[in-house]
Amino acid sequence: MKKPSNTSLLNAQVVTSTSGDDHHPCFISTVKPYCFTKALLHLPLDFVKSNGLMNRKCEMVLKDEAQRSWSVWIGKAGRHFGIIRGWTKFLAEHGLRVGDAYKFELIENGEIPTAQFHCKYSEKVAKREEQ
Repeated sequence: MKKPSNTSLLNAQVVTSTSGDDHHPCFISTVKPYCFTKALLHLPLDFVKSNGLMNRKCEMVLKDEAQRSWSVWIGKAGRHFGIIRGWTKFLAEHGLRVGDAYKFELIENGEIPTAQFHCKYSEKVAKREEQ
């Protein structure tokens, strides 16, 4: 697996899989203030383009660490792409706050994509996974 770019956790770190099914495409970022004020989550354009999501507007299943599922919608939001519906409920139910680190992992990219959202992801875990 390629290591994330040398950006801080304040900016998204896109990680791509190079070793088959063991690793899924993912990125690591932090919850930003706009996630609350605009009720959406931007996904990095590199991640969106490399996974063929750019021209889609569809339902996505978002799973948490307990494997509970939320139905959200992805699509364009102005110049950005991301979760445009259902994010507010997910955010509230997980008690996420501005600055919380998370890992977003695309685990299935079918007709209805499925992503694993690792809440309150720590830098310690991120560094362990880079090795």
